[in-house]
Amino acid sequence: ILIIFSTNITIVNAINKNWIEVSRSVDGIQYWDSDSLIKRKKGVIEISTKYLKMEHKSTVVLEENIYTMEINCLAKKYKDISVNGNNILITKWEDTNGDKLINDVITESCKNV
Repeated sequence: ILIIFSTNITIVNAINKNWIEVSRSVDGIQYWDSDSLIKRKKGVIEISTKYLKMEHKSTVVLEENIYTMEINCLAKKYKDISVNGNNILITKWEDTNGDKLINDVITESCKNV
């Protein structure tokens, strides 16, 4: 019996994310996972980000979304290629349109390129 139980041991490693808070607004908090950074081609990276939508002027989290983004650090543009694990098949490069949270994600993650 000891031999049977000792050979069926499974080691499970948790997926560790190194979430770094990038920015806050009255509506939410933006993070990026510094361990997720992948350099794709010249000036283009891929990262994982997390957005916590907060109750206005509160600490109550209303929604959590995980994004995989490609960022063109040279053009300061981005595209979401996955949201909450669901791949987006057709994507296009977008401007931040002054979105402070996305601007801050691009600025912080592109420092590492």
